[in-house]
Amino acid sequence: MSYDLYVELGGDSQQDIDALVNGNYRGIVIPSIFDRIRLLAGVAAQNESTKDYTVSGDRKRAGGYKRLVHAAQPGNIPYAQKLIRSALGQLQSLHLIPTAPDLQAFPRGSWFLQFTFTLAKPWMSKDDDPFYVAESVNPVRKDKVFKVPMMAAASWKGLLRWTVMHIHLVEKKDSLSPKQFAQKRLDQTLLFRDEKGEEPGRTKDFAAYLDALKPEARQEYERLLRTYYELKPNDPPPHHSGRLMFYPTFFNLIDVEVINPHSRKTRAGTHPIYLECVPQGALGTFSLLYVPFDLIGAEVSQIRQQALADLQLVAEGLEALFLTYGFSAKRTSGYGVAEDEIVKGEIKTKTGRHDLTGKKLSQLAQEVRNVSFP
Repeated sequence: MSYDLYVELGGDSQQDIDALVNGNYRGIVIPSIFDRIRLLAGVAAQNESTKDYTVSGDRKRAGGYKRLVHAAQPGNIPYAQKLIRSALGQLQSLHLIPTAPDLQAFPRGSWFLQFTFTLAKPWMSKDDDPFYVAESVNPVRKDKVFKVPMMAAASWKGLLRWTVMHIHLVEKKDSLSPKQFAQKRLDQTLLFRDEKGEEPGRTKDFAAYLDALKPEARQEYERLLRTYYELKPNDPPPHHSGRLMFYPTFFNLIDVEVINPHSRKTRAGTHPIYLECVPQGALGTFSLLYVPFDLIGAEVSQIRQQALADLQLVAEGLEALFLTYGFSAKRTSGYGVAEDEIVKGEIKTKTGRHDLTGKKLSQLAQEVRNVSFP
């Protein structure tokens, strides 16, 4: 007996592949769908002649990996029925699915925004798994433990920051005075944290891009930043957290998209590429916590006004992100946008709850005006 799982449960024939896909191979039951996919990678690596069958079966019937992750109805595939559903239940029982915290323990002005959305187009995001079926399959990003398709909190933060920057700075830079541009830039910095590339004496990356948008606003932005944090002229730019705290999103379905590059000479397909995705119609939940910790001790009216202004800014960004720009790989091609209707949602404050269920994402910025703060 070998002490290596991939050697012990390896194979080199179509019968071996079928047995692995069915989860009963050489008398060993393999209940985990993800383990079956991993073991298929070992088969594909051993026998070049069966590699295509390992991935997609043959012309007569679907087989191999594709049989586990693709069907006419994505909810019927083994990966969704046997893995994702049970894993989401485990995440729920372990309190790993984001829920509203007790805002009574948070500073005045804190709020929590959460809504469940439906994908209008497939969502894609490349995983960093180096050992997955075959090089022709691009795995979608999954939670490392539960193997559920997920959007990381850091990805939400980066995309929402880019969207807010684009609609409030890039699109309006010509109509904003240097002082107005600098103030809006500071507002976004306080929400999302200090800008990437902000270093003593020079800027690069994101900070340099914003400097180039309106160079005459740079000096005013530095002045506002130093005044806010009470810094001396020679002090380096501060590294600070933002008021927004993001959570991951777990999706309830998985599927594959197929692209088949064609030869320019023969106009025939060369080798199909399988792109794992979360399909149209899948559900996900976006969650966001706002904590104005830097306003502790300020006047109540100032905190209330700032919390509502920040909620308004975030709502405008979410509208554009979910309905216009998308939040997926290949989003410039239309992937990763949501349907307009909110399946279920709410905005919670220290004193109440504003229901978003059945409301429109396109009216979110208008809807948040009805939120009241103590």
